[in-house]
Amino acid sequence: MSVAGDSSLYANKIIMAPMVRAGRTPLRLLALDYGADLCYTEEIIDQKLLSSKRVFNNALGTIDYCVVDDIILRIAPREQKRCVLQIGTNSGSNAAQVAKMIGTDVAAIDVNMGCPKPFSIHCGMGAALLKQVDKVKE
Repeated sequence: MSVAGDSSLYANKIIMAPMVRAGRTPLRLLALDYGADLCYTEEIIDQKLLSSKRVFNNALGTIDYCVVDDIILRIAPREQKRCVLQIGTNSGSNAAQVAKMIGTDVAAIDVNMGCPKPFSIHCGMGAALLKQVDKVKE
């Protein structure tokens, strides 16, 4: 996983931005096939990731993070070093736990601090963090 402030991960790169309900494995792999250097996942809420279980999918060779019968995140082997996990969080400790849990499976972890949607804002995530400097420092 990339260290915060290491701009070499992003310098002169073609990057697929995070997209709600779109940045899943098939689109990320397609973007890589068409020349992307890095691909973001869609935003995934920290608590959902923390409640998931890491499973190696033998049939596909993927790493899956699952809750009951739902796959929250699937990472294919060829994208592992080029996949950036975007998390929605309002808790520094939760973000740190997610980083510890998933950090070796992705190239980097990004905290969403720009989403203006009511779902994120009313929970203190996304753009709401821009007004909570102490929480961001956490």
